[in-house]
Amino acid sequence: MAKALSDILVRPMAREDVAKVQEVGATAWSDLATKELGRKVSYPSRPRRIIEAYMWKEPKGCLVAEHDGKIIGVAYSHVWGEVGWLGPFEVLPDVQDRGVGSALLSECDAFLGKMGCKVLGLETMSNNTKNIHFYMRAGYRVVGSSLIMERKLTSEVEKAPGCEPSSVNEVISALGEISELSHKGHPMVDYAREVEMAARHELGPVFMWRERSRLKGMAVAHSYFPPGVSDHVSLRLLLIDPKSKGQERAFAHLLASCEAWAFEHGRRRLFIRFPAVNIGLYHELLASGYRLAAANLRLARGAEYNERGRYHLASWAG
Repeated sequence: MAKALSDILVRPMAREDVAKVQEVGATAWSDLATKELGRKVSYPSRPRRIIEAYMWKEPKGCLVAEHDGKIIGVAYSHVWGEVGWLGPFEVLPDVQDRGVGSALLSECDAFLGKMGCKVLGLETMSNNTKNIHFYMRAGYRVVGSSLIMERKLTSEVEKAPGCEPSSVNEVISALGEISELSHKGHPMVDYAREVEMAARHELGPVFMWRERSRLKGMAVAHSYFPPGVSDHVSLRLLLIDPKSKGQERAFAHLLASCEAWAFEHGRRRLFIRFPAVNIGLYHELLASGYRLAAANLRLARGAEYNERGRYHLASWAG
């Protein structure tokens, strides 16, 4: 067993760290993919835009680990009301299994606790036993699986009427309504800051569904890699008031809006993550041309928590 590093310093990320943070992330993910696939894989650097967006949202929850003055690990924390989650975690290959990840995880847990989070969670790949063991050893428990479904987008994608994304000002004006809608998805969750981040930092489109001028649904898609680097869009968040009428119509509209936006912006795939227990949504997506692409495990500690409603999709993957 490798000897644990001494004098690991974990501190909040700063703007001048971003280039090194990008390097650490690309190196860590490239190493993981190379080992899994048995061939050399080079992952692209995470764009500065998403890193700075995370720092804007949680300036004290985006962390770096230093040793001898060099950044060797990175972690991000996310606060959604009383629900907090963390990720991604990235540690340079040559210092893995030497206490860096544990130091980062401990500080993320402490930060989320200070922010009042009663639920702490994350998602990790279901075939990565090393990661699963790491989190379970720290007190996290497996609480379910998240399915990842994919649709290939073609010219047959239909544009839903009135599917233009909301502007930054429209999102800011609706933050109170977004919090109220969030609580209908679960009393402990609040997505307002997440939605505002996506709009302010141009991470992807935000769509809002209204009935009689009242906010009844919303969707946030992430698409921060340049088209030449990535051809996909990921649905970060979708929530429809579980007590509203016409939920199926609202879901179809929001999903079509995301698909049309993705295709019009040069993306050719849309990914959706949702709890595996939602068998009705699984069959609904299959009928809409989606296929099962992968699955993650969701781990958590603290209070019991599950998204409420058939159309409540929230990704805990950074």
